[in-house]
Amino acid sequence: MQIDYLVVGLGLAGIAFCEQLRIHNKSFVVIDQTQSSASTVASGLYNPIVLKRFVPAWKGSELMNLSLPYYNKLEKKLKISFIHSAPILRRFNAPAELNDWQHACSSLGMTSFMDPSLKTNANIAIDAPFGYGMLQGTGWVDCNLLLSAYRSLLLSSSQLREDLFDYDRLNTSDHKLGYDDISAQNIVFTEGTGMIKNPWFSYLPLRRTKGELLVIHCHDLKESNILHSGIFIIPLGNNHYKVGATYNNHDKTALPTNEGRRLLETRLKKILRAPFTVADHMAGLRPTTPDRRPMVGLHPKDKRMSVINGLGSRGVLQAPFTAKSLLENIEYGKALDPEIDVFRYESSAL
Repeated sequence: MQIDYLVVGLGLAGIAFCEQLRIHNKSFVVIDQTQSSASTVASGLYNPIVLKRFVPAWKGSELMNLSLPYYNKLEKKLKISFIHSAPILRRFNAPAELNDWQHACSSLGMTSFMDPSLKTNANIAIDAPFGYGMLQGTGWVDCNLLLSAYRSLLLSSSQLREDLFDYDRLNTSDHKLGYDDISAQNIVFTEGTGMIKNPWFSYLPLRRTKGELLVIHCHDLKESNILHSGIFIIPLGNNHYKVGATYNNHDKTALPTNEGRRLLETRLKKILRAPFTVADHMAGLRPTTPDRRPMVGLHPKDKRMSVINGLGSRGVLQAPFTAKSLLENIEYGKALDPEIDVFRYESSAL
């Protein structure tokens, strides 16, 4: 089988790169065994602000403007609804935070997203005596639904092989790359935390950051907005809410822990005045980087190989941008943004 691209991994980055290949009429096959653990714990939130400090996220507005049309098109292609638009209410912890919020609104040029007025709390199930700042044009993507539907699409067109990629079976000696019956011009690794075993890209300083989430049932909350106060509370419908997330750099297992559950429940009890029960508890490993920037680009010695990784907790917004950047770099020689280019780690590969 002769193809243009072999793609290894089918998380958010893998899907975004496949869509770029479709746009540019490139043939491809994906090899991926199962849905990644990172997608299991992904909040799916999209917003242009770091809500902890009221500062812009990296390329916040640019990524929002690129990502939302991309996901809207995917919804139509897959004939499902996985985008959930909802304002984010950032709970203030003290009266002074309102001044910080209003200053950020005016100084960052984010008035299209940030409402400078104080939003008072009218929900008796929530403890928010100092009110909220409201982010508009935000929401969340149901990553599990998206990944499941896209897998089905690729399976129906025989473009997905559900198998664990075996690095030893990749033949790099010929002009083209060989893998079993596949002959490809290029291979792109979008493996998430699996990259630590990749013999060609293991030199990159990928970190595995564990995250845990809860799904709770709270009959009295009746909230349709997304709440943020150190943790997020996302309404799922039927009085269920997704709550998270923890960040643990030491535990490299993808198993839920009593410690993670207690931490999330403790933080929840500081916000909610209503009783709740835990319906589900999940954990996974996010691929993160030391400088909090994605790792994208070509292998320093074999330009037929490339990578997209390290999208961290903002994968929903960063996946479309990184995929577009890499495709244009490979096909048209367009330079990558230096902040994401794996060239910044080239000395580690030599």
